[in-house]
Amino acid sequence: MLVYAKPADLTNRLDPIPSNAVALIEAASSRVRDITSNDLYDITPPGLPADDDLRDALREATCLQVIAWTEAGVNPATAGLKAEIASQSADGGSVSYIRPDPAALRRASEYLCHEAVLVLRNAGLASGRPLIC
Repeated sequence: MLVYAKPADLTNRLDPIPSNAVALIEAASSRVRDITSNDLYDITPPGLPADDDLRDALREATCLQVIAWTEAGVNPATAGLKAEIASQSADGGSVSYIRPDPAALRRASEYLCHEAVLVLRNAGLASGRPLIC
């Protein structure tokens, strides 16, 4: 499997870098690969683009996806979003949570975020597929 980024690429972008950064990067790389599967470019022996700009775009799109998942509390491995606290009371000790919208959960775990797609398209990639966000 091609992996387009490393946890170090998230430095100064996520603080702290998530403990599951490697798994998030692998999942994001898989989605980036899927949306760019119709693109043609010269590759290096490991399968990465020979062109530095294309490699940078793939890395940036992967990082943006990891950042989007982390900020939204999405774990694509479990397709889960963090439940948010809706209300709480101190004396009674009760806490109410809001469950995420299932459709939003599916979109967040299955598709690339819009910013990642824009990076790829601005680099001339991901043009052979319709945008689904």
